Amino acid sequence: MSQHTEKEHGEKAPADADRNVDQIRDILFGGQMRDYERRFAELAQRLEHEAARMREDLDRRFAALDARLDEQIERLGRLVKQESADRARALDDLESRIQQAARTQRDELNAALAQLVQDLARNDERGRQGLASLSAALDRGLAQADAALTATRAELRGDKVGREDLSALFTELSLRLNGEFELPARK
Repeated sequence: MSQHTEKEHGEKAPADADRNVDQIRDILFGGQMRDYERRFAELAQRLEHEAARMREDLDRRFAALDARLDEQIERLGRLVKQESADRARALDDLESRIQQAARTQRDELNAALAQLVQDLARNDERGRQGLASLSAALDRGLAQADAALTATRAELRGDKVGREDLSALFTELSLRLNGEFELPARK
C-alpha cells in the first residue's frame, strides 16, 4: 500500500515541479521580459514615426520640386510660344521686303528654338537628378535607421541571460526542490 501511495505521489511531483519552475521563471524573468517587450514596442513606434516623418518630408520636397518644375516648364513654354510668335511676325515683315532676310530669320528662329529645347532638356535633367538625389538621401536615412535598429537589437540581445546559465540555474533549482542537492555546511 505504501508503494501505491509513493507511485501516485511520484506521478504528481513532476507536474508540481513543472508548475513551480514556471512560477520561478516568471518571478525571475517576467519583469525583464515585459521590459524587453515594452522597449521593442517603443523602438518600433519611434522607427515608424521617424519613417513617416521622413516620408512626409520627402513627399513635401517632391511636391515643391514638382511645382517648381511645372512652373519652369510652363514659363519656358510661354517663352517659346512668345518667341515663336515674335519671330513669325518678324519673318512676315522681312519676307515682304527681302526674301533672303526671311531665310536668315528662319535660321535664327530654328537655332533659338533648338537652344530653348536644349535648355528645357537640361532643366529636366537637373530636376531628375534632384529627385534622384532626394531618393538617395531617403535611402541613406532609412539605411541608417535600419542600422540603428539592428544595433539596438544586438545590444538588447547581448543583455539577455545565456541558455547555459538558465539551464544550470533550473537544474540546480530542480535538484533542490527534489531534495537531491544540498549546500555544503558553512564553517
